Amino acid sequence: MKLLKKIGRGIVDVIEIYLPISVFVVMFVVFLINIFTRYVLRNPQNWTFEFSVNAFVIVGVLGACVAYRLEDHVVFDLVYSRRSPRGQAIMRMISYVLVVVFLVVALPSTILSLARNPAVTSIMKIPDRYIHSVIPIMMVSVLARSVYRLVLDIKAFVRKTYVQTYNTEEKDALV
Repeated sequence: MKLLKKIGRGIVDVIEIYLPISVFVVMFVVFLINIFTRYVLRNPQNWTFEFSVNAFVIVGVLGACVAYRLEDHVVFDLVYSRRSPRGQAIMRMISYVLVVVFLVVALPSTILSLARNPAVTSIMKIPDRYIHSVIPIMMVSVLARSVYRLVLDIKAFVRKTYVQTYNTEEKDALV
């Protein structure tokens, strides 16, 4: 079981951490090529701009997975922070249920829409479905983490501890 967990964590790390880093590095190199060809060679290459924009989409969407993973995203917690630990646990569980329901409903139509999308990028002729395939990946990532956190919060609620116990070792490992 530990081996499967380690393999799963490795796959998730590749998708959520190493792939966006690689795409960002390539995007940066292409951006530098754009600057060089535009200002030094006086021969701008349009593909470099298109590639950079599409790579930025991939980096942003997969970066959102890591932000959710580490709970390092923007939150407005004026009401949440003023609640008791029990109230906070209830609010977390409600939010996770809403996220799970939304993603379970939205995921099939998102995948179907991508599969049927015939559009290609204007210059490089890359199918849009390849670029936007990171959206269902993000949805599955958020869905899995939300279900996991919901289960942990329900267990804590039943034990009347109400404490958010997930995600403590991941923050230390990635920092």
